[in-house]
Amino acid sequence: MGKMTVRYFLVSLLISYLIGLIFFAPDFDESSSVYALETVNDTGDIEETEYPNINIRTVSRETDDYILFVQAPVFDHEELNEFFGDYVEQVMNQFFHEVEELGRVDSKTPGNLSLKVDIAPANEQLYSVIFNEESFTGGASLNQKSKAYMVDLSNGELVNRSDLFVDPDEARSELFSIIEQQLKDSEQYSAYILEDEMERWLSQTDYHFQNMFVRDGDIVFKFNKYEVLAGVAGTPEVEIPISSVEELFKSEWLERLKLEDQTGQDFYL
Repeated sequence: MGKMTVRYFLVSLLISYLIGLIFFAPDFDESSSVYALETVNDTGDIEETEYPNINIRTVSRETDDYILFVQAPVFDHEELNEFFGDYVEQVMNQFFHEVEELGRVDSKTPGNLSLKVDIAPANEQLYSVIFNEESFTGGASLNQKSKAYMVDLSNGELVNRSDLFVDPDEARSELFSIIEQQLKDSEQYSAYILEDEMERWLSQTDYHFQNMFVRDGDIVFKFNKYEVLAGVAGTPEVEIPISSVEELFKSEWLERLKLEDQTGQDFYL
């Protein structure tokens, strides 16, 4: 085994160990079902949200070479906490790998990872979890990504978003057309459309609504930086009211996404 191979192996092992210390050391002051995020010197901050049984844990750390600010949702369901813990670990692994591989950060120009989480209600016991990632590992630009999930707290499981629709292929075709038209008509986004990237995104066949979530009565499609628009647009969103495409939804899911206001009239949360 060559010297460089040994060095890379040892660095990778150290990174994995560090991530384990930061995010997966158990916090014995809390329920054993909660995967605590823990730094070497502190346990991070837990903040209650406005939603029952959902907390946000925030860990921040600063060294000579990098600044870290990472959040993760904490539920009363061990499987969900383990899943999101694995996702956070993947993000951190990628960040540390790029820092080591590129070798462009130091005390004068430190690397930076910010992973923030938003929670959006879709109805009682049904929530969207949106991660917004920004990272700097050297170079000229800030990398921006997003990742969306939906969770059903009535059974502690992730929602397969394709299952929301009667015919996922038909829903994809119709929703893609709406998304394309909205972006072209948008005063905010139309000037920044990357035609090749847009065509590539629209022509994908292995699509499972992975960038879609539900918020305030809308299905929202969130894109990464440069995915369909120029970088100046950041991570754009396209919102489509559920009420305008309700024929695409299975009846049982349409009911779950529906509430009644105080006047007795139906409306979408």
